[in-house]
Amino acid sequence: MALQSGDKIGPYECIALIGKGGMGEVWKAHDPRLNRDVAIQVSTEQFSDRFSREARAFAALNHTNVCHLYDVGPNYLVLEYVEGSDLRGPMEFDDALPIMQQLIDGIESAHEKGIIHRDLKPANIKVTPEGIVKILDFGLAKLDSVAVSSGSDPENSPTVTMATAAGTILGTAAYMSPEQAKGRTADRRSDIWAFGVILYEVLTGKRLFQGESAVEILGGVLNKEPDISAAPASAR
Repeated sequence: MALQSGDKIGPYECIALIGKGGMGEVWKAHDPRLNRDVAIQVSTEQFSDRFSREARAFAALNHTNVCHLYDVGPNYLVLEYVEGSDLRGPMEFDDALPIMQQLIDGIESAHEKGIIHRDLKPANIKVTPEGIVKILDFGLAKLDSVAVSSGSDPENSPTVTMATAAGTILGTAAYMSPEQAKGRTADRRSDIWAFGVILYEVLTGKRLFQGESAVEILGGVLNKEPDISAAPASAR
């Protein structure tokens, strides 16, 4: 049954639908216990025990540039509600620099905890009216088993889950690293790749990898050398 304004998810009361995709819906909701608004990401499926355990690990992230995870339900995540606009380009290099530095700080804070985002894209990055960058939507994030064991700390195109002979493709085609596109294990370098693709888009206002379908875009990711000539020379 579809959610409507006024419905409750656990103790949270839905206010308005703010996003929808293949993975489910995102609602602005209210927590009457703490008298604060939150964002609830509702999955189309029940979470596995492993996902719930990992989600609680994500809750340990405490960084200005990362949207905070407050709670985990059987099929939903309760997140900090962030006012602001999606990251957009084009921008002059000097204007983009402080924003991209905050994005780097947020990504590094997750990596230091052994957490890989796996779905970084402009639509998952908000800039508040005060100019604070917030990385959203850790719904596809995973713990980096290597990091944990060693003790080291098209933009609106949908997030896709595509089964392949090699594995499962998770992410958004235009921002996926080649190893993700092949269904291989993602690690920190996958997020770094996505950051580079986002940086190009912020500076130029154009997507680095384009196509009429996810398959065509993934073909470009796998087979074409990225052409970054449109980016300022100082950024290349």
